[in-house]
Amino acid sequence: MSRKAYKENINQLLDTIDSLLLGRAILPSLILIYSGIDIMSWLNRDEKHQNNKRSDFKSWIDNYLLPDSGLNCSANDLYAARCSILHSYTAESILSLEGKAMKIFYAWGTADGSNLQKYIDASSESGKAIVLSIDTLNKSFRIAVKRFNRALNKNRSLSKLVSKRSDKFFAAFPS
Repeated sequence: MSRKAYKENINQLLDTIDSLLLGRAILPSLILIYSGIDIMSWLNRDEKHQNNKRSDFKSWIDNYLLPDSGLNCSANDLYAARCSILHSYTAESILSLEGKAMKIFYAWGTADGSNLQKYIDASSESGKAIVLSIDTLNKSFRIAVKRFNRALNKNRSLSKLVSKRSDKFFAAFPS
C-alpha cells in the first residue's frame, strides 16, 4: 500500500497546486509547493535523522529541484522563502533579515517579473531580493518529483526507505 499511498498523495498534491493556480489562489499555492518540498525532503532525509532538518530540505532542492530549473536562487533562498510564506505570509524570514538569504517576491500568470525586479533593484532591497515566477517554481517542483521518482526506480535502498516512510501517509479508504 505504501507505494500506492505515495503516488496518490503526491499526485493529489500536484493537482491541487495546479487547481489553486488556475483559481488565482496564489499564496495558498505557494504554501502547498513549499509543503510539497518539505514532504519530499522528509521522505528522502538521511536515515540518521528522526525528523526533517533544514539540511534535508536544502539537499532535496539541490539534488532534484534546482538542476536545469532556470530558478535564479539557491536552496538556502528557497528554504528562507518557505519559512517566510508558511510562518508570516511575507517575504521576510529570519535568514533574509540576517542577510543570509535573498527575499523572494513572486510573479505569476502572464505577469512579467522583470518590472518588479527593476523596482526592487532600484530600492533599498537591491541585492537582497529576487523575483521568481510561481509558474516556473511549480513546473520545477513537478520536474523534481519526476527526478525523485526516477531515483526511486534506480536506487533500491532509497526506494525501500521511501516505501517505509510513506507507509505512514494518510490514505483514503472507500466508505
